[in-house]
Amino acid sequence: MRTLLLFFASSFLAAAATNTIPASGSVVSSTGFHHPGILVNRSQLDLVRSKVVAGLEPWKSAFEAAKANDLGSLIYTPHAWKTCECGPFSRPDLGCKDEQRDSTAAYTQALLWFITGNEAYARNATNIMNAWSSTLVGGHINANGPVQAAWCAEEFPRGAEIIRYTWPGWTSEDIGRFKAMLTLQYLPSLTNGSCENGNKELSMSEAIINIGVFNDDHATFDLGVKMWRGRAPAYIYLASDGPAPVTPAHCEAAIWGNKGLKTPLVDGLLQESVRDSGHANMGLAAMVNAAETARQQGLDLYAEQEKRIIAALEFQAKSLPPNNNPSPPNVSFHLHPTWEIAYNHYHNRKGRDLPFLQAVILKNRPTGVNHHMAWETLTHAETGALGLPPLRNQ
Repeated sequence: MRTLLLFFASSFLAAAATNTIPASGSVVSSTGFHHPGILVNRSQLDLVRSKVVAGLEPWKSAFEAAKANDLGSLIYTPHAWKTCECGPFSRPDLGCKDEQRDSTAAYTQALLWFITGNEAYARNATNIMNAWSSTLVGGHINANGPVQAAWCAEEFPRGAEIIRYTWPGWTSEDIGRFKAMLTLQYLPSLTNGSCENGNKELSMSEAIINIGVFNDDHATFDLGVKMWRGRAPAYIYLASDGPAPVTPAHCEAAIWGNKGLKTPLVDGLLQESVRDSGHANMGLAAMVNAAETARQQGLDLYAEQEKRIIAALEFQAKSLPPNNNPSPPNVSFHLHPTWEIAYNHYHNRKGRDLPFLQAVILKNRPTGVNHHMAWETLTHAETGALGLPPLRNQ
């Protein structure tokens, strides 16, 4: 086993020997944003790279999963569209699945670039982002256009942030065009939020925050934070809310049932739990991802909704393997490629006790990809508070 680990490490380092990754360190822009600082920071990336090079788990398996995935293929080809038309239930799907795949692939390829030092991954990520920034001119239309814009603007800036601050091959002209795309082709679909199910607006809030960081734009970042603060408390119920859940900031109400079915309001119930486990966790993941990026910038949104988020994590986890407690009426829970980021913050950084989730996390590794839930074990398993800036005024 030791021989195999040494072989893995030496082969890995040989492959990375020609990389052009700059010396460790983050960049603070003239506007005060920390870069890279969308979901991950430079010290985190350095740690993950060192763990993979050493062949340590769970990072080794998580890296291998990303590398083996089609999204991490060395021959990945983007499929950019001039306009993305996305209808309900993907009817029509004119560019929508292609855009989702490409945005996730850009993030995947950027992570693989940093971990391996293989510039082919950096070029792939850049090619994907350049293809879309030079092609997309008609934005996102039809009923699911706004949430489509949110899903992809959650991920495109993640990959872009890593490439921009760790690889010198992305030109200033291309970066400028990408920034303009985020502003002109994504933000208009996001800034009005959504009074539909909360997963949509929470994804919008994360996307706006991410765009704000990449574009060094405080007004945009602050808009995303405001949207998050208006929706997050309305997405998770606590008994302290009283007989009814909190109402979203600019909406009359939120739907807490599905097709006439309901379940008792208990601590940790997610607004879409009765709808299905998938959408509920897309909303929770977006909420957590936004809080993580805000924390990378010195703003502690996590603390504002700590009780709710921990309640939601433990509420679900107690019914999942290996805990296997009975689910509430009309609710079923399933495993998803998420929870690592929240667990790392509340348990590893803050020392909070999450016994049910801890048991689930260990069985759920390594996590894969579903929309904006992407490679969380690889990026956040046991990374703690490494590289976080001091907290600033809220």
